[in-house]
Amino acid sequence: MARSTPEPASDQDTRAVAEAIAKDTDTSPEVVEEIYQQELSTLASEAKITQYLGVIATRRVRMMLQRRSG
Repeated sequence: MARSTPEPASDQDTRAVAEAIAKDTDTSPEVVEEIYQQELSTLASEAKITQYLGVIATRRVRMMLQRRSG
């Protein structure tokens, strides 16, 4: 069975996600984008199903930053 490769998120999509998380967590969008990219890369390296990686990465980054602030 062929392994599914994710469509890379556009820079615009990544920025939009980072800005939304940054606003929710009172964190710099640049910092959020860096953490998001790292998380996405980590998840993608081990994923068999890649369809929801962006959703999972977004959730994990948001949770990580919320724990830091509170």
